[in-house]
This record gives sequence, C-alpha cells and structure tokens, in this order.
Amino acid sequence: MTGLDWREGEFRRSRPSVETLAWVAASMGRGGRVVDCRRMTGGVSSAVHRLTVERRGVRTHVVLRQYPGGLGLEASLQEEIANLGVVAGSGLPVPTILAADTDGASTGDAPTLLMSRLPGHIDLNPAAPRSWMTRIAELAALLHSLDLPATTFRPWTDSWIAPLDELQVPAGAQNPAVWRAAFEVMAAPPPDDGAVFLHGDFLPVNMLWSRGRITGLLDWNAVHRGSRAIDVGHCRRYLAALYSPEWSEQLRTRYESIAGARLDPWWDLYALLHHDESQPKWISRQVAGRRPVDMADMTSRVEVAVEKALSRIG
Repeated sequence: MTGLDWREGEFRRSRPSVETLAWVAASMGRGGRVVDCRRMTGGVSSAVHRLTVERRGVRTHVVLRQYPGGLGLEASLQEEIANLGVVAGSGLPVPTILAADTDGASTGDAPTLLMSRLPGHIDLNPAAPRSWMTRIAELAALLHSLDLPATTFRPWTDSWIAPLDELQVPAGAQNPAVWRAAFEVMAAPPPDDGAVFLHGDFLPVNMLWSRGRITGLLDWNAVHRGSRAIDVGHCRRYLAALYSPEWSEQLRTRYESIAGARLDPWWDLYALLHHDESQPKWISRQVAGRRPVDMADMTSRVEVAVEKALSRIG
C-alpha cells in the first residue's frame, strides 16, 4: 500500500485493532470498556468509527479517526488537532478532542484521534432545500466572521487542484471551450480579496443536521485565511455536481445577502475548477448511498456553474 493508492485499500473498511480499542478504553478513564463499534461511511481519507464506551454504568458515544501507519499521514492528523484547538470555544459546532496518538505508538502504528460525537446526521435529502441552503450560508458567514489565526492560503500550493499548467478539460465536458476560457482566467494573478478564516473543506458531507439545524462541522485539517469565495465556491461546486447548477447559484446569492459581502469571481471560479474527472468517483463514495448520484452528468452540471462564474468576471 502506497501513499498514492491507500484510499483504494481495505484500511478504511477494517475494524480498529484490539490494541486501538484498548487504548480508547484507557483514554476514557479507569474501568472503561468499548462495548460497540460501528464504521461510519462516507470518509475517503481516513477510517472513522463510532464507538460506545461503558464506564461505571454510563455509556458514551465517541468518534475514532485513524490513518494507516508508515505513509507519512501523521501531519494531516496533527493539523486537525491543532485546528480543533483553534476553533474550540468559537461558537462553531465542532467536536472536542478526547485523546490522540499521532504516531500510533499505542494504536498499532495507526495515527489516531479520539473525539466527542456530535448530535445529528449528514442530510443530503433536505425536505426544505431553501431553508437547508440558508442554514449553510449562515454557517459560512459565521465562520468567516471569526478573527482566528491561520496561515495565508496559497492557491497553487495549499490545495489538491492541478498545477496551473496542468489543468485539463475533464472527461464528460459538453463545451470544452468553457473550461479552456476558465483556465485562461486562472493565468492572471489572483486578486487580493482580503483574508477571512476558512474551513477549507466546507462541503455538505462535512455537516451534521438535527431538526433543521446544523449541529456539527467536521474535518478540520485544511484551515487557512483567504478569500471567502474559496469556502463557498467549494460548496457551490459540490451542489452543482450533486444537485444542480441552480442550487449552486442560489447558495452564492444567499451567502452574499447574509454576509453582506460579494464573492470574488476569480476565487469563486478557482474553487469550481477543483472539479476534475476523478470527482464523480470521490463524491459518490462520500455520499455513500445517502441519496442517488448521477455520475454521468456531474461534469456537465459543474460546467454550467463554471460558465456562469465566467460571466461575472469583467
């Protein structure tokens, strides 16, 4: 298993080791024992399980995140731990760190993080889409209003987008000229759009819901300061891919109204261009059966959002 292909292996689907479960029990206090273990679906970069720990007759649900050892993935876990420390007490609905074994010394060489379990579930089938989108826009506006420390985002270094000179029209594109025009826009220096606090992976699959409210914002290993359009643009990309370009556009207008700030079109387009031909596969895995996924037309829907974003660049 290599750093390039480990996500295709069995690690994400394997049960935590006996050594790991003993570490969890000990971390929860003397007399603790793990009485239930359930794999949580949708993750593509780590193995995540919901554990039930019993101690002194009281049962507590916790969340265990692990990476395979020997691949240099400790840094990602260490970043999440540091970032959760930054947002603790911020008013955002984030998990609490209970214990960590970043080098895997007590967890079978698997870098490990133990967190509190937040209430709610991932909701990809909103009964009231307008309200659902409004809550997402409100959370983004709150996040971006926070004066919290983070490194400044660098567009061609701090993300998984292809290098500028390697951007390619994705398979499934209906109008390749739209994508090539967008790549030409990217060749210009990024505008200075101010710098707000960013989540960095602000997607519907990283949000928990209960009774129409967002009760959790997860996956905190990509925090930076940069254009607000990066977070919203990534969410717009996801909405276009999974639902429709209309939903994507509605989020933009909803956010601008709530935040009282315009999304910079260059940075918005930059975020949308993270869609490539691998995205249908990864999005389908993240959705994990929670709703039907139309993979065949995913790129064409994002293309409409890209073309709309291009029209806003003067």
